[in-house]
Amino acid sequence: MLKLMRKHATGWMIKIIFGAIIIVFVGFGVGTLAQREKPIAEIGDYKISLREYREAYSKTLDFYKMLYKDKLDENMLKELKIKEKVMDDLVNKYLLLIKADELGLKVSEQEFGEFINSVEAFKKDGKFNKEQYLLMLRRNNLDPEKFEEPQKKTMLVQKVINVIQDTGTFFNESDLWTGYVKEKGKVNLAYAEFDPVSFRDKVNIGDKELLDLYEKEKGGYKAENTYRLKGLIVDEKGSLKDDVVYMDLMKSQDMDAYGKGKGLAVSDLGEMKENDLVKRFKGLKIEDLKELKKKGEISRLIRSGEGKSYMFQLVSMEEGKHLDKNLALAKIKERLTNEKAKALAKLAAEEAIKGKSFNTKRETGFIPRNSRGIPGIGEVPQEQKGILALSQSQTLYEKPLEASGKYYVFSYKEEKLPDRDEWTKDKESYSKYFMAKNREEYLKSFLTEMRAKVKPKYDVKDL
Repeated sequence: MLKLMRKHATGWMIKIIFGAIIIVFVGFGVGTLAQREKPIAEIGDYKISLREYREAYSKTLDFYKMLYKDKLDENMLKELKIKEKVMDDLVNKYLLLIKADELGLKVSEQEFGEFINSVEAFKKDGKFNKEQYLLMLRRNNLDPEKFEEPQKKTMLVQKVINVIQDTGTFFNESDLWTGYVKEKGKVNLAYAEFDPVSFRDKVNIGDKELLDLYEKEKGGYKAENTYRLKGLIVDEKGSLKDDVVYMDLMKSQDMDAYGKGKGLAVSDLGEMKENDLVKRFKGLKIEDLKELKKKGEISRLIRSGEGKSYMFQLVSMEEGKHLDKNLALAKIKERLTNEKAKALAKLAAEEAIKGKSFNTKRETGFIPRNSRGIPGIGEVPQEQKGILALSQSQTLYEKPLEASGKYYVFSYKEEKLPDRDEWTKDKESYSKYFMAKNREEYLKSFLTEMRAKVKPKYDVKDL
């Protein structure tokens, strides 16, 4: 990061650097108003004020506005999760500063002097010039103290990151091969399915329960909404990545033009009831449709788990009419039955894992260990990727997977290792990739452990 700052600290780039400093370290400057405010988060002895958070959020939002121009709407803000990212970044900063305190790390005057002397924007005739330095600060409405103290904190955070990553990323030949197997190997999993439909006959719902719910919710029961959507499909076997397509589409907001430019077919689905849409497109939920309010809005990225991803754009929507009492009661009963049957299915799946007793006649067939989903079942969430890492040493995944309303329990069956000749050819390049990936993953796991240890406290109702 410091190399980047030294290399590019000229012209408009220096303004971005100063902006980043203010985003992350606004609370460290002169002027203790932020320190006097009631904190919205406490990380050990450090505190995040509402002012500090809002400053950071505002600067981050400005950055995304510059990046996406006038395409940054409410739907896109939800997808980007800027509020959560800003808070996470602030908390991570203080966790790293706590670790720096524990390790006794400091930024020496010599280190800071070397950085200042290397910034091109502060030079005149190829050398650091104090008048030029002060002029650049004045142009950015900063005095030396407001700039230097936060900058030292920036350097200190980077220093502790380097120490953490260097400490936790030792690996040997065996580690490399294990990582390569996870990337290139395939696994065949045995699994059992727990379908809520098969538990419906065990559900009992009384008349009083139905009537009580009707009185609470009767205003919200309507017939199905009717949607007219345009749809775009991305096949993972193609050259385009679905997340890249999605972010590009969020920027353009013109599905027809974007699809034509990228060679992707865009279909007008015509008018369809919400339940028909959910049945037709695996992974789509009614909640996803409800989020589409205005003509032209883009849905979230929908992954089927079977090698295809969908994006939809709203053309028009007709709200369903209010139901009469009998129809509303029938709808409530159906919903309650589904909810309770689903709870019973989940419980049965958990009990099967606990007792290690379930029918494993079904198999997934060999699938890549880095696959996004399991064919015929659906997408595997990031937090449950351990399913695809099952092996002879860990044969049972100890949590049910929920996909398309059903629950699945998985156990290891067999695997296919990568070809050794391919490994020999890829080894050098893979080693570099493995090093970079593991440095990043180790830092993430370290910060997760630090959060568990420090236990940050939040009061975010005003955000």
